[in-house]
Amino acid sequence: MKRAQTQARMIELILSEGAMSRSEIAERMAVSPSVVTGISSLLIEQGILCECGYRSTATGKGRRNQLLDVDVSCGFAIGVGLYERSLSVGLCTIKGDTLSHRIIALPENLPGELVIEEGIKAGREILSDCCVPPGKLFGIGLCMTKSRLEELGFSDQGKITLPGIPETIPTYFEPADRIIAYSESAGLPVNPEGMYVFGCGRVVREFFREK
Repeated sequence: MKRAQTQARMIELILSEGAMSRSEIAERMAVSPSVVTGISSLLIEQGILCECGYRSTATGKGRRNQLLDVDVSCGFAIGVGLYERSLSVGLCTIKGDTLSHRIIALPENLPGELVIEEGIKAGREILSDCCVPPGKLFGIGLCMTKSRLEELGFSDQGKITLPGIPETIPTYFEPADRIIAYSESAGLPVNPEGMYVFGCGRVVREFFREK
């Protein structure tokens, strides 16, 4: 397994299971402790992981196991969701926890550039309110249907360039079509106010894929 894949798997494991010791990680991933030690040291240096305390051994004797967890301060994601006339904008941590979000009811037939402008404005206000500097932003995730994205003048191929957003802050598209189809097939109402969460999730996935 390539080092990058092992690194991504380690982060995903900690994100899904919570804080773990190096020995637990090695056992779950079926890799040597030395591999875990080397990769975790690099991730700690990058500010992605942190040491967060200890767990006693099963016998309660001997050296306690130091725990590793994802450092939530390493970066954040902005998600912008659009469903019908509801625009949702939210800021999430790398663990998917929402720090702040806003729901904007859009007027009918609002031009695409003004829809995007509203989303960018709300995102900047949320960053300011939460005291998050732009350098801590992993990226922006747009979650909407493919047809709606095209109406706004964007393509679903590759990264998206938003007006007034530096190229150092990538923007990704997360199609809402399958999310809506799943809700409808399950007989569940689509939650327009939570659509931004899927955009944030796309940003986090891309961040780890590129590490």
